[in-house]
Amino acid sequence: MTIIQLRLLLELKDLGNFTEAGERLGISQSAVSHALASFEREIGIVLFNRDRRGIFPTEAGERILEHAREILLRVDRIREEAGSFSSLKTGKVRIGTLQSAAVRIIPGVIGVMRQKFPGIEISVFEGTDQEVQEWVDSDTIDFGILTTPCDSLEIIPLFSDRMFGIVPENHPLASRQSLSFDQFASEPVIQCLGRCGTLVTSGFSKAGISQGMKTIEARNISTVLDMVRSGAGSAILPGLALPKNRTGISVIPLEPSILRNIALAAQKFQSLSPAANVFVKFVQEWVEKHPEELV
Repeated sequence: MTIIQLRLLLELKDLGNFTEAGERLGISQSAVSHALASFEREIGIVLFNRDRRGIFPTEAGERILEHAREILLRVDRIREEAGSFSSLKTGKVRIGTLQSAAVRIIPGVIGVMRQKFPGIEISVFEGTDQEVQEWVDSDTIDFGILTTPCDSLEIIPLFSDRMFGIVPENHPLASRQSLSFDQFASEPVIQCLGRCGTLVTSGFSKAGISQGMKTIEARNISTVLDMVRSGAGSAILPGLALPKNRTGISVIPLEPSILRNIALAAQKFQSLSPAANVFVKFVQEWVEKHPEELV
């Protein structure tokens, strides 16, 4: 059984004529007849009936043709994938990402990418959700890693990121097993700009708590954590933003829990370059294989 024999079956089905099928495949009429006869002997059944009107599939032939069509589709996909990878000797990928993903996800993905495709140039832009979405919309980057929802963009969900309360290690609440928003009511709360900060504000609002002048905003996660360590206040941050070195702070789950959904976002994933498509696949694989890095 060969690929050419499978293609021959589909041509005979579509054209109903040995000569035309041979012309389509670039072989002679006798070669077409021989190939079909050889295939029928191999599988032990008749696939086509012949009469004055031409040739047409038998009932068994119709069933076999369904499988042949599926096999050839897979073969074409294999060739497409191989062609994409073989063209990746050079190229450029532009990624926009949240700070937390830039620290916890992107380095590992770039490491894998560099090993397999050292000729690919990779540029990483860090920003807030709004900035990343604007960069995707304006074609400044190929795709982004951000939190949903993100209107007008196609998304590929990656994982859900839980929010945690962060207090200084000597804080009265540091030994608690969980924290609620009302326990932050009398605290100066340091929060990041962007959708993460919006989630925190929404959480206080749903709990019926007005933050007033007790909110301190900072752009960088590292700044927020340093301020908590110094005793300037407490914070509410997603798990992806938590440092591996937690000296000076206590990390406590929020109850009820609040999640932010992390996703890949692009204008159209089908329109991405081969290099960008491969990077997207590497991100998905890395997230699946390294769940311990996401908390």
